[in-house]
Amino acid sequence: MKIKLLTVISIMFLALSCGSDTIEETKADKKFGKLEVEIPDELKDKPELVKYIKDMNIIADDYAMLFDKLIEDTGEYVGKKDEDLVLSDKMKLATAAAEYAMGSAEVFVKWGKCSEKRMDLEKDLNDEEIEALGKTYERFEKRIKQIEERHKEFFEKAKKAQEEQNN
Repeated sequence: MKIKLLTVISIMFLALSCGSDTIEETKADKKFGKLEVEIPDELKDKPELVKYIKDMNIIADDYAMLFDKLIEDTGEYVGKKDEDLVLSDKMKLATAAAEYAMGSAEVFVKWGKCSEKRMDLEKDLNDEEIEALGKTYERFEKRIKQIEERHKEFFEKAKKAQEEQNN
């Protein structure tokens, strides 16, 4: 999996975000390290936007946990050829792929519902407030960097396997 593709997909997901009431320490915070939800000053006096940003971060963390689990479940197979895998390996990969697909579908539904909300919220914002809302994506990018660091060996092996496949 290419890191650039992951970044593009991640930013796309964030553009469609939404979720619950408050953020305490999340499972993602416990697993990767605490990342504060930063509310830009321009938006602090808008409760609906504050809630939206917090909700967006919950969904981003859910996606990060899902992606991390996929790497944990499949990392040992990076660079292996299909013919080198035994039936139990193939079943494990299929199970991990199915779990990821089902989990991703749930996240996509949440993001999809919230994309409409974001469009509605932006209608009442000025350019400065829209720009401030865009800055909230930085937290998700930091979370993805935490995953990349946590699974550095996985990404290095994946990159090497991709380069070998291209040669």
